[in-house]
Amino acid sequence: MQQDNLWEMALHYMLFAAIAVGGLGSVIPEIQRYVVEQNGWFTARQFGEIYALSQVIPGPNVMIVTMMGWLVSSWQGAIVVTIALFTPGSIIASLVIRAGANDPEARGALAVRRGLAPVVIGLSMSTAWIMLSTIIGEWQGVVLTLATVICVLRTRLNPLWLIGAGAVMGVLGVV
Repeated sequence: MQQDNLWEMALHYMLFAAIAVGGLGSVIPEIQRYVVEQNGWFTARQFGEIYALSQVIPGPNVMIVTMMGWLVSSWQGAIVVTIALFTPGSIIASLVIRAGANDPEARGALAVRRGLAPVVIGLSMSTAWIMLSTIIGEWQGVVLTLATVICVLRTRLNPLWLIGAGAVMGVLGVV
């Protein structure tokens, strides 16, 4: 990847981080659009696999960004996009924490917290929709997804068991 493209990618990730209300998961659809549809660095299925892998490895869930940076542009890409992702969020969080520490019950602080809750829910649902779209057309993936949702909603089974079962099914070639 050329240096100009690397800096363009960094700028995009800084913008993603600046609007990632509720965490990186809220902008996964936008990241998917950027890396799959706009630049063609990955297929939708590859993106889904990278996302799944980033969710099960130890460490923060934002490892998906580091992994994509690495796959697109080796160490340079991994370092640049990771720094680009953490910089805006760190600055914004520091400013908000400082403002909220002065008066957490201020009218503005309450309005922001209450106003952002529906935004986070909507963005999280759009992430689920994008990830689900990577398996449409593959009945095994749809069945596994529905079974997982039912297990999560109906049982107290630890989600790690479900992740492990999904990994085993993937290794066995079921999905």
